[in-house]
Amino acid sequence: MKFCWFIALRYLKPKGTFVSVITLISVAGVALGVGVLLVVIAVMSGFEKKIKEELLKSEPALVVQPQRDDWADPADPAETPPPDWRALSLLLKKHPEVRSVSPVVTVSSVLERKPTAEEEKNLADGGPALPEAQAVLIGVDPQDQVQMERLQKLMGEKGEGSFELAGESVVLTQALADRLNRDGLLALGQSAVNIFGPSFLKEYRGYYQEQQRAKDDPTRAQAVEAKDRDLPLPAEFVVQGVLYDDKLGDQPTGFISLKNAQKLAGRGKAVDGLTVELADPFRAGEVKQDLLQSGLPPNWVPRTWMERNQRFFDAIANERAMMYLVLGFISVVAAFCIMNTMITMAVQKRREIGMMRALGAKTSQIVGLFAAKGLVVAGCGVGCGYLLGSTVLHFRNDLRRWISDTFHWQIFDERIYGLREIPADPRLLDNLLICGIAFVLCTLAAVPPAWLVGRMDPARALRSDR
Repeated sequence: MKFCWFIALRYLKPKGTFVSVITLISVAGVALGVGVLLVVIAVMSGFEKKIKEELLKSEPALVVQPQRDDWADPADPAETPPPDWRALSLLLKKHPEVRSVSPVVTVSSVLERKPTAEEEKNLADGGPALPEAQAVLIGVDPQDQVQMERLQKLMGEKGEGSFELAGESVVLTQALADRLNRDGLLALGQSAVNIFGPSFLKEYRGYYQEQQRAKDDPTRAQAVEAKDRDLPLPAEFVVQGVLYDDKLGDQPTGFISLKNAQKLAGRGKAVDGLTVELADPFRAGEVKQDLLQSGLPPNWVPRTWMERNQRFFDAIANERAMMYLVLGFISVVAAFCIMNTMITMAVQKRREIGMMRALGAKTSQIVGLFAAKGLVVAGCGVGCGYLLGSTVLHFRNDLRRWISDTFHWQIFDERIYGLREIPADPRLLDNLLICGIAFVLCTLAAVPPAWLVGRMDPARALRSDR
């Protein structure tokens, strides 16, 4: 065994001093720093991965929307034909990654639970108004098997009832159902809601404006009232199911068939966009570039699911970077702890080091002695930290339940994050980076005191005074 390694291993287990205790503290500091970094970064990576998986359950990988300013006539947009979305749909389906293309229509509406006979009587007598809510209704094509399978699967995981859109049916999100069911009378498959869409509001707005313009002219007001007009009734839809969607959160939203949404919006056969399902959603960026290069009409703009949620992903990436920065200081503190251990050992072993220098030990050998000890401490600390982090990650949810039951303290609260368990995604590159940086920092921390001790004058080191 080489000289520096032989002496370093003996110094790791000295007799009659506390250097070994300090060494154990140094190893514990390195292990704690590495373990915490591994756990936190793995949980952050797992949270990001889980969020992406949940987003892909509730929204398509690619959305192609028309730029209305490119084609609509500001004077009379209703007379301007919308872009041909059917031809675009055929073009999109030619791409090998595209599984399905579905038109979608969104309608801003007001929903009111349909009153019973007794409630209608109470309303006529000036009784309390029925629960109502403003909501966004999303029209989807019930004939699109891929889209319906995705929504029905999400319904089975987080919902009640069935995702049935045939006929006059509607599926509400939990937030919208809560607003319409304040009295507890909303029954799935039986209760109906009245939907006041844009076409309904447009007709009544015209009637109201005529009344306002004629209010100072009795003859004209009488003519307005006597005018033969066909005012529409609110659309009546049966509530088939309630869906809880993490992405929509507290936003009141409902799902109806595409034809019903077009009818409520009063847009004829126009659509708001096309949703595209891909075989691999994580290749949405590549598919977007391929579509732009293949001659996509200039008045249609594709957006990937990552671009639509870019701010959210940027926030997660920023938190990961901040975690690296903040928790990385733990490794720096551990490195200073090792440096303090080396300085303590140098003070306690001053006479022995002076004796070795007097017997012919070179400066490089003394430096190598301290570097070898720092290398062992760093290696043991990183190894123990890796085992500690891996163990905590493996039992993370058991540990979470134990802390919750014992201390009544919720870690990773389900109500905030929408996840029942703590996610984790330990990545090999992250583990190598964390362990490698900690090992290098802690090894280099032993070099400065080793260099100072190695240059010590043997005569001064052997003197009894300090």
